[in-house]
Amino acid sequence: MTYRDRLGMSPIQAALAWLLAAAVGGVSGVVALLLCNYLLTFGGEDSADKHGISDVEATRIGGVAIVAYMGLHLAYQYQIGAMTLEVADFYPVALAFAYFLLGFFEDMRGTLGSKTRFSAMLVFALVGLFAIPSLVLEPVNIAVVDWFLGSPISALLFTATCIAFIPNAFNTADGANGLVSGITVLALVGLAAAAPASIQPFLSTCAVGCVVFLIFNLISGRFFLGDGGAYFLGALCGLVLITVANSAEVSTWWMLSLVFYPVADLLWSMARRTIGGGSPLAPDNKHLHNLVFTLLDDGSRSSYAANTTTGVSIALLFAGLPLLLQSYVIESLGSPMWGWVVVAQWLVYGLAWQMANRRICLLPDSG
Repeated sequence: MTYRDRLGMSPIQAALAWLLAAAVGGVSGVVALLLCNYLLTFGGEDSADKHGISDVEATRIGGVAIVAYMGLHLAYQYQIGAMTLEVADFYPVALAFAYFLLGFFEDMRGTLGSKTRFSAMLVFALVGLFAIPSLVLEPVNIAVVDWFLGSPISALLFTATCIAFIPNAFNTADGANGLVSGITVLALVGLAAAAPASIQPFLSTCAVGCVVFLIFNLISGRFFLGDGGAYFLGALCGLVLITVANSAEVSTWWMLSLVFYPVADLLWSMARRTIGGGSPLAPDNKHLHNLVFTLLDDGSRSSYAANTTTGVSIALLFAGLPLLLQSYVIESLGSPMWGWVVVAQWLVYGLAWQMANRRICLLPDSG
């Protein structure tokens, strides 16, 4: 019998994963992953049916690897004088870290309901906005949004709701290997083109941390972000979106195109649940990634292959394509063409969801 480690990897797979993690993340990457391995002693297991996709026992503390890597790498770079950061530069990351702690507690204990977590997120956002007024969203040249931003109080409440919504969107979309972490890497690379210099180190470090996580996630298929990781990435991306919107002359539609899938998937999920008479916050397995996985997992390939194909394909389609357009096709980040890109994304998402859902309903065991 072949020996396998805690993540079900063979010695060859484990050696490859650790070597790649060391090559990408250096000492900080290795130490961050060792911390995750140590924390497994205290819990954080993920049941086989947690996301409606995974069919194996796994761990849901992969977000620790990203957060720990960022902390270790930034501390080292600051110590050797490779970067200079003001205390105020850390405020958005500190707010995202609060979301991580909330999710990490849920990963380890599993005792908080969805309403409790969302209420806590709103409180975190409001406290953070009072501490960092510059993060309150300014007018974005979208009539409906700008109406909410018409007064200081409504702008505060609208921004807080957005900050709380995006981490939930990332967590809801975290159901396939490489999906949320892949979208995050692509989005951060895209946003770096217009982000202020003060937050560039956080973008690059988080992207590398996500790649370190992805190595173990894709090779093992048992290393998941968990609520902590998804909340952290969602909060950080949301705060970066606001920072870029407030500091650069760019199209809001361009930024939304980079994080389209998590946001659209949660909005559509909430709408169809409400239309169906259910709670908009109730979990289900009708997300697009669940439907695509079900179609791919037909017995002709392993569930792991179907899982990874689903996650990577959706990430490349909905975040990778806008990044390519940004790099080679649409010259200006402020171009009105980005609005049409988002329209096209909605059309692709809607058609894909309808076709996948219809095909699944026709399967012999679906009726």
